[in-house]
Amino acid sequence: MAAETEVRAALAAAGPWPGLTVTGTTVIGVDVPDDERAYWSLALADLVDEVEDRPPTGATDDRRTSVVIAAPSDEVFDSLIDQETFERWYGRPLKIDLYEGGNWSIEGGPAGTVGSLVADRRLVLADDTATLGWDLSEVDEGTTLTMAMRGGTQGEWLGWLCGLTQLRRLHEVPDRCPIWVTADES
Repeated sequence: MAAETEVRAALAAAGPWPGLTVTGTTVIGVDVPDDERAYWSLALADLVDEVEDRPPTGATDDRRTSVVIAAPSDEVFDSLIDQETFERWYGRPLKIDLYEGGNWSIEGGPAGTVGSLVADRRLVLADDTATLGWDLSEVDEGTTLTMAMRGGTQGEWLGWLCGLTQLRRLHEVPDRCPIWVTADES
């Protein structure tokens, strides 16, 4: 039997910021699958973009998407490789050896090797199940960032899309508040 999930939303404060609080429970006591958790996270991230009058990232079936980020490509690229900045948008620290064939790992998550690295233009990370790549190009509005993933699960792809919404907010929303806070932060 498939699990049924109940999702509740309410306007409430999230720490020092006004916000929408969303909680979810599984009706029959089965854990909510990662794909469903990632789906709801992306749906909420897209809602925030819509409220802020920004184009939503949205999900794609072919695991490839492009967004324009209002920042120079060197700043966006640094956000992909700098441990402190990566943690600000992704939520977990990244350790990376900045050369092709170097090791990388995300605390509590995947680890693998750097498949390709071209400063300010391209980064490809591979692990045992997936390859994730970012291509950057300068445009008048800032940087077009194209992200693509081969392998992995749909939940992992949706998770990276959620991260992409936060990466864009990091560069475009001054004094941004995080759109994700845990119960102990509120």
